[in-house]
Amino acid sequence: MLDLNNTSFETERLTLRSCRMEDATALQALMTPDISAWVAVWPTPLSLSATEAILMECIAAMDAGHTFAAVVEEKATGLVIGWLKLDITSADNVQTELGYWIGESFQRRGYAMEMSKGAIAFAFDTLGAKNVRAGAQVTNTASLTLLQKLGMAEDSVERVWAPARQRHEACTFWVMDRPT
Repeated sequence: MLDLNNTSFETERLTLRSCRMEDATALQALMTPDISAWVAVWPTPLSLSATEAILMECIAAMDAGHTFAAVVEEKATGLVIGWLKLDITSADNVQTELGYWIGESFQRRGYAMEMSKGAIAFAFDTLGAKNVRAGAQVTNTASLTLLQKLGMAEDSVERVWAPARQRHEACTFWVMDRPT
């Protein structure tokens, strides 16, 4: 069985590796109101203790084999620039759900596309997923465009609980089946 707490993969410019508690400060520094507005779990302002709580929950989920939670590092600098999470949503890994964000000062460089392509390949090839699902708020044009450019197919609109804002939000979900 794959040790999700000690796993990584690389793309051309990025390293995505299992998160660790010592990543809390870097992740906290990256979380801004403009990013938090689009992600369900990461509130703003984000305290160090809240960041550590998110990481502890993710590490426990990796221990249980339910999640691959990773920091995104820029290879050229070694800086943490974002977050990626692949939730394995069923025991037989029929579906893996993709979530991600990139720090504001690292956006508009193609990192989200590069990271997402790598994550989808990792989900299929390493995790054995049969399909990958991703969602974004119905007004998050940037993420919805990215999901479409990845070749995902629009699947459904669902109400999702966003703990960062303590409310349900409408999200459009997209799906991609494992290539045959």
